[in-house]
Amino acid sequence: MRVRTAVAAVVVLVGLAGAAAFGLAGTGGVGSDGIDDGTLAERWVSDPQAALESNHHTPAVAFVDGESFVAVPINSRQGKTCVLSVLDGNGSERWRRTVASEACTVHSVSDPTIADFDGDGDREVIAATSTKEIVVYGLRSGREEFRHDLTSYGYAKPLVADLLPAEGNETVVTDLLGGVFAFRGDGSVAWQRTFDDARVRQPAVADFDADGQPEIAIGQLDGEAIVLERDGRVAWRTSLPNATSVKWMATGQADGDDPIELVFATFFGEVMALDGTNGSVEWRRNLSARGATVHTLGDGDGDGRPEVYVGARDGTLRSLDAANGSVEWTTQLTGETVLAMPPPSLGDLDGDGNLELVAVTGNGLVSVVDPTTGETVDAYEREVPIWTFPRLADADGDGRDEVFVIYGDGRVVALSYRS
Repeated sequence: MRVRTAVAAVVVLVGLAGAAAFGLAGTGGVGSDGIDDGTLAERWVSDPQAALESNHHTPAVAFVDGESFVAVPINSRQGKTCVLSVLDGNGSERWRRTVASEACTVHSVSDPTIADFDGDGDREVIAATSTKEIVVYGLRSGREEFRHDLTSYGYAKPLVADLLPAEGNETVVTDLLGGVFAFRGDGSVAWQRTFDDARVRQPAVADFDADGQPEIAIGQLDGEAIVLERDGRVAWRTSLPNATSVKWMATGQADGDDPIELVFATFFGEVMALDGTNGSVEWRRNLSARGATVHTLGDGDGDGRPEVYVGARDGTLRSLDAANGSVEWTTQLTGETVLAMPPPSLGDLDGDGNLELVAVTGNGLVSVVDPTTGETVDAYEREVPIWTFPRLADADGDGRDEVFVIYGDGRVVALSYRS
């Protein structure tokens, strides 16, 4: 096991507003091995919405017909500013829709999705809100196209996938009280199920049991994993051993067999992988660190064995072998005690076909990490907390993923990486 400590030179520029430079950290350059270590550069910072401090829902990003779209959920603990804002490729606002002040909370707008909801060939922005509804807006126009009641406010990102035999996609939405809805493209409800809650971030659609048909995976805060058949019937449900306060899940092929694995992380530092066929536990690891988070499962180092990347409140990022949970490396991203350590994201930032890992910390640091060694390549920082994972997406069609980070104050920072 390799342990490294990340050291980043930080320069913070303050007093600037609008879509302009705000803070930049990065050493980059050529490493001792003679390889260009890469540079993380700020592209733009969005205008502030208000005096906010608790945004923790991740933007959605799409590049459509030569145009960039960034759908940003803005939520306020004070109940004053709750907005779904769509930005262009320069960080300027295209349009916004506001949640009424009486319904404005820290969870007013869920992680949004940009997808073709109704099968008309045009994309929409889909989100669940604290008005206990799913709302759908035209991506370019911002015109409301659909609205439907839920049982509670939405927390996780809506999922758009081809679930049922009929032509077209369905949209699956989960809400805080455990309502799970599947909507057809015409807006009708294909099915609805209710559980105790469905609060785990990032539900997923995949063929988890390798039967040739898709299933839906959700999780509950009290430590239960549930996989639903495509028609909403329960395929299996299992209680995670000794798990409480479960909020994070990642899914993917972990060990080379046909079923897809589900990896859960708990507040008390448990990480465990479940078999997609029946929910049996394949491995468990206790990190001895609170606030464990996962979001990404993939072969970051290109060795043919997938990894799962785990954050925790001790400021440490860990790479675990996804097949057995063994630790491949750890990196101390920050020496400070943080209230949140969102999970990292994996993507190809420089377009060379190799993956980079982007990790964030609760004290405002964004780091590009080499997924092979755990070494921090470059970093960026604002002195504002980050409460959610970064979105990686090719927002300009150049074949390279950009990094989009929403800070607690509601500003979105767009970053690019060049090696």
